[in-house]
Amino acid sequence: MKYFMESLLYWNQLRNGTIATAQPNCNGKTLSKMILPLPPLAEQKRIVAKIEELLLYVDRYAAAYEKLEQFNAKFPEDMKKSVLQYAIQGKLVEQREEEGTGEELYRQIQAEKKRLIKEGKIKKEKPLPEIAEDEIPFDIPGSWKWVRIGTVATILGGKRIPAGRKLSSNDTGYIYIRVSDMKDGYVSTENLQYVPEDIFPSISKYIIHKEDVFITVAGTIGRVGKIPPELDGANLTENADRLVFSLMDQDWLIKCMQSSLVQNQIADATTKVGQPKLAIIRIQNMLIPLPPLSEQKRIVAKLEEILPLCERLK
Repeated sequence: MKYFMESLLYWNQLRNGTIATAQPNCNGKTLSKMILPLPPLAEQKRIVAKIEELLLYVDRYAAAYEKLEQFNAKFPEDMKKSVLQYAIQGKLVEQREEEGTGEELYRQIQAEKKRLIKEGKIKKEKPLPEIAEDEIPFDIPGSWKWVRIGTVATILGGKRIPAGRKLSSNDTGYIYIRVSDMKDGYVSTENLQYVPEDIFPSISKYIIHKEDVFITVAGTIGRVGKIPPELDGANLTENADRLVFSLMDQDWLIKCMQSSLVQNQIADATTKVGQPKLAIIRIQNMLIPLPPLSEQKRIVAKLEEILPLCERLK
């Protein structure tokens, strides 16, 4: 009787006999009119025994199917992470001797930073500690070099508007990029806000350029991407920083920052007390691998070929 009352035959009859009112109900008269097949009692017992035997397999299948669904849901993102990991380990493209080394590129970057400091375009920063052997998370090609982000890029913060003032939806000519505008890899232009003209002078220095890379440091932490050309020179929220650099491929740096290597460092470096925040000094101390510039570009080209295939798996 229990298995009959779980069957489609029972439920179809129940639905057909239910009175559709504000509180649907099925009375005893409807139940008494239901038909059911009646095998001999001994056969009923054998049927029940067989059902209970088969239901064990059904439960196992349901559990396996649920795991498969979870795997399928995670697979595209897991595949993307694996591809990025291969990329930053130097396994995605071959190394070419004629392209030079990461050490040579690092020296060029240091020379360029010294020039910019001398010209007053960037400020001199405190030296960062040498990279200890036990800090290195995995092996990279011999032509690459482990570096701290702060040695190859200058990290600058944004600025909040004065207390008591609000952004405007009216175009004042001074765009203000918020964390909510910053997506994974890009900035949305769908709901831009603007700085009122009278307070723009007080935050005019805190801008971001299309050549920079943004990183969110409060609210949603660790999201990175580039600025579209039409937002070049826009004001930057205090809840995001910008990485200013030269002699590196912008897309390589973004992919590197999106990888598990850097995202795990971001998670470890984020303060957990009060309002979670990622400090500039902690970004400066993070490790990334530095391949030669030409290899960076080849890695990016390969990623642009592979990553869309991961998206199609969703």
